[in-house]
Amino acid sequence: MRARVVRWSVAAILVGGAAVGWAGGRCHVMIANDDGIDAPGIEALARVIAADPSYRVTVVAPAQQQSGVGHALTLRELIRVEPHAKVGGAPAWAVDATPATTVRVGIDTVLADDRPDIVLSGINRGENVGLSDWYSGTLGAAREATVLGVPAIAFSLGLDWGDPHPDFTAAARWVKPLLDAVRDGGLPRGVLLNVNIPKDPGSARGYRLTRSSLAADLATRYEVVRQEDGVRWLVGHWSPPSETDPTTDAAALADGWVTITPLNLDQTDYRAFPALDRLMSLNKALPTAPGK
Repeated sequence: MRARVVRWSVAAILVGGAAVGWAGGRCHVMIANDDGIDAPGIEALARVIAADPSYRVTVVAPAQQQSGVGHALTLRELIRVEPHAKVGGAPAWAVDATPATTVRVGIDTVLADDRPDIVLSGINRGENVGLSDWYSGTLGAAREATVLGVPAIAFSLGLDWGDPHPDFTAAARWVKPLLDAVRDGGLPRGVLLNVNIPKDPGSARGYRLTRSSLAADLATRYEVVRQEDGVRWLVGHWSPPSETDPTTDAAALADGWVTITPLNLDQTDYRAFPALDRLMSLNKALPTAPGK
């Protein structure tokens, strides 16, 4: 397996940004996910990081599968937090909440006196490229850490969906070089990394810095599978986009690259300001209060 390109890729991300980095000592890594604390992806991720004595690992993950919930927060119900058997050799906590909530609970409550230096989310079962970033609980967990000022990376493994046993162990080998680079170089404030690993991790070509694809998913629909007394039961279907632009995550992943896509908390589209400046003419037609 060839681990290359990562150093210049992270350096390229750092240009022009104020870095949030590691303060020294043993780097404390908190690991979360959206597939649930018993998922094989989080076990593989925790194990490969915990094997390096320069890191300390704590797993704080959802008690149940939470895929597709995006950045949803658990707000109107009690949240159960309990110790869990070690995951990948690391101490672990199970949180009965969404991935984003789990990360907030982990940082602000479970590890309030031992704040993590970085948060890793994954390894997710299935890629998170392009527009799926908006729906992904894996990305929601990493994004919440970034909101709280903790650097974060989300990891996902592309799948042959007919394969019941994805090779998360091989995928996890691509995590460590990138984590080391981020630990040493930091990330710009407000930036998280979305990393996708090809479905055959052992044959991956290296790391590639990419942008998010805007291509529509090949399938995002709900099919009626049963009807009874006016009630319908639906099942969802999804497949990733087909993309040809090699600068995008979807195309580069399909071409065998481990993709690194920087995402920013600031969703403002500054390019649109000139085109939308005409809207400021609305100020000339402000409604007048009655009697004035």
